[in-house]
Amino acid sequence: MKRLARMGLLKLCAAAVASAGAQTLGTGTGGLILSDDNRTVLAPPPVHADGELIMAELPLRVMPPRVSFLFGTSGRHGPIDLTDGSRVGNPRAPYVLHLVEGGASFTLSPESATNQVSGPFSTADRTVFTLSGAKVTLVRMPPELRVAVRHAGETGQAPKIGVAPYTPEVTKALYALRTRYVGLANRVDVETADIAFQGVPRVHSRITGNTFTPVVKRSERDKQQTLKGAERSAVTFLDSLFRQAFSLRSQAITDGCVYHFRMPPGEYLLCVMQPVRDPDARGNMGSATAIWWTAFYFDGERSLEVELNGENAITWRDLFKL
Repeated sequence: MKRLARMGLLKLCAAAVASAGAQTLGTGTGGLILSDDNRTVLAPPPVHADGELIMAELPLRVMPPRVSFLFGTSGRHGPIDLTDGSRVGNPRAPYVLHLVEGGASFTLSPESATNQVSGPFSTADRTVFTLSGAKVTLVRMPPELRVAVRHAGETGQAPKIGVAPYTPEVTKALYALRTRYVGLANRVDVETADIAFQGVPRVHSRITGNTFTPVVKRSERDKQQTLKGAERSAVTFLDSLFRQAFSLRSQAITDGCVYHFRMPPGEYLLCVMQPVRDPDARGNMGSATAIWWTAFYFDGERSLEVELNGENAITWRDLFKL
């Protein structure tokens, strides 16, 4: 009799599972989604995103101006950072630079005789002055954004990297992208959640003494496939925005991984996407897309630098605060 009872319970649960895929789910409260055949999807509460855009951010380093000194016909010295204490000129007998007047001017003193002061001279581009009888011209390097991409899991594919002016049109597109990501996140949460069945015999555990409702757990493979499918959709959405809005591309690449951007002053967005190895994936799903994203202001006077790596990479679910 006990064996027959167990067989009846297994058949009843199997029938419930078999019919589950043909039902339509409706959103309930508290993160539980109850279907019309008494299946409860144990999903978290739906995410929402209303009001002001809150996006991921990266800290960009503000760099000092880079300058060179043209010493008459003897050649160029630099570029060097225009900072207090920099060495200028012949390395064997350099001058020491000191900033004055809040950085608007500078003085130069021989390193071997710091009590001999020449200047002050303006830090403006193309300033001409005389030093030890020689004509010297200060040349400021154009300010730029320098982006280094160094992810340990890179797969050999070059990253997509671009800058977009922060315009009303781009803002509207960002709101549309966030709406898509909200829907995608909620679908993923439902499709990866376990399912509890109501209206079927409850299971009693002799070990714990507890009685509970049968729960069908999603397999890790099914979860991984759902997550990978969602990531492909999310990256497709972002790639569409990238092609539409991120029209400023790097004017130069140095060291194979440092990208240089020059642009007028203004507010901008930086977007970088790179395929990387996914250590948690299996088989042919062993890659993922690392994303870096931030808004920034470029004042046209000082260069900005940022290094992108595995520590500050994000996924599509981190792009907006949902």
